[in-house]
Amino acid sequence: MNILSIAIDTIPKVRLIGHVKYDKPWIHFTRTIDEYILYIIKSGELYIKEGEVEYTLKPGDTLLLSPNIIHVGFKQSCCNYYYIHFRHPKIHRISDKTFDEFSDEILKERKLSITNISDSFSEYTLTSTSCYFPKYYHIKEKDPFLYFLKDAETEFYKRYENYKVLTSLKLLEMIISISREYVSTEVDKNISYFSKAFVKSRNIVNYLNNQYHNKVTSKDIEELSESNYDYINRVFHKITGNTIFNYLNIIRINKAKELIETTPINFSEVGYLVGIDDPYYFSKLFKKYTGMTPTQYYKSKNLNE
Repeated sequence: MNILSIAIDTIPKVRLIGHVKYDKPWIHFTRTIDEYILYIIKSGELYIKEGEVEYTLKPGDTLLLSPNIIHVGFKQSCCNYYYIHFRHPKIHRISDKTFDEFSDEILKERKLSITNISDSFSEYTLTSTSCYFPKYYHIKEKDPFLYFLKDAETEFYKRYENYKVLTSLKLLEMIISISREYVSTEVDKNISYFSKAFVKSRNIVNYLNNQYHNKVTSKDIEELSESNYDYINRVFHKITGNTIFNYLNIIRINKAKELIETTPINFSEVGYLVGIDDPYYFSKLFKKYTGMTPTQYYKSKNLNE
């Protein structure tokens, strides 16, 4: 299993970014370098060997070369590709887990992210500060990444203030995006029933987070999940620890707390903005989930000072 763990609470330091286009057959030179290099192939093919491992890279393929390991081309070809040279102190290969163990860990991580509905203003993250990145990977839809790389390259060569920091942040975003796609395509498909139930529950969570301010019905949930409501509600409860509408209420109250803390609007309008039209019901629901009325919550935050 050739998967890397990358700490995302540490920003990579990009030294160089660019692209190469060879319209005539070319073979990669021999080199050993003390930094990471990420290759993303736009068109053509690149034949490269790192240590004893040979890679044939085609459009949409990515390869992360490791520091201090010799890499060399082993066949001529025409190729158009991007490269990013960077340093990062917290990247290591996962060698102590089987693929099944890795998949189970990822599923638990994703379950945790939807099981715990954190407070809106919490400074702590409930999920890991690392992401799993494949050393070699084929991106399903390469065009968005190519646009992203072009933008990052343009930013780098403008050389405005803080350009390397901004380019490094763009690289970190791309690492996370590739990691998410990899995990979704490679891990989800290797976990059968529970994965399907989890994916449906995750889709419902995304829907509730986007539609909490509107009226949501059991019919809406059935259409979204393509399942009987009672069944999907049981599945959702098993995975998240909450029924669907209880989860929706928690989202609404968290959003209400956010509005109370950050805006001067009155409580009835807060209720309306989070999808609860009846001011009395909003106050009742708010107290049920927080132990305080909206007014008491407002005063507890010293927002009247």
